[in-house]
Amino acid sequence: MKQHELGFFGNIWVRQNELQNVGETFQGHKHKFDHVTLLVSGKVSVEIEGYPKKEFTAPTFIVVRKEHMHKITALTDDVIYYCVFALRDIDGEVMDIFGPQHDPESASGVSDNYWDKVKTLEST
Repeated sequence: MKQHELGFFGNIWVRQNELQNVGETFQGHKHKFDHVTLLVSGKVSVEIEGYPKKEFTAPTFIVVRKEHMHKITALTDDVIYYCVFALRDIDGEVMDIFGPQHDPESASGVSDNYWDKVKTLEST
């Protein structure tokens, strides 16, 4: 399994996850808060503690309730999904940490040649 830290914007954190082969599993964990998983490629089996196992096919989203262990298993090759959740402080309050360095429309947080290296839709 590959995880790619994509970062945050405002108070939203996004993490890309890849399961490259059928049967590959993200063993799971639990969170203190509800979150959503956006399945963008492939088909998975999801086991959430206290609920029956379910299968999901992309594109779709999966709600994961707080305090429940959850496990994701690839049913096809090349599964890609994103975990999306609100950033919170130690007391559980949603944080707003927006700044120009996190705004994709702003160049304040990138090197001078950053945009030269980024592929555009027209160049792909």
